[in-house]
Amino acid sequence: MGINVATRVLLLVVAVLAASLIGTAAGWINWATERNAGKAITTAGAAFAGALALMIVSFNFVMRRDE
Repeated sequence: MGINVATRVLLLVVAVLAASLIGTAAGWINWATERNAGKAITTAGAAFAGALALMIVSFNFVMRRDE
């Protein structure tokens, strides 16, 4: 049972969109608490990168072959 390219692209798009949502929310929350654009952008980027990495690793674990 192999995973085709279309499924992989769809999972990547879902992961990027979800990570974007998480990063945006983290940036807005940081901006609301501290009016510092640099910290808000850094927080948003870190949240995006962490969420994206976690989702890609999770998808890889769930979709791998059992042999």
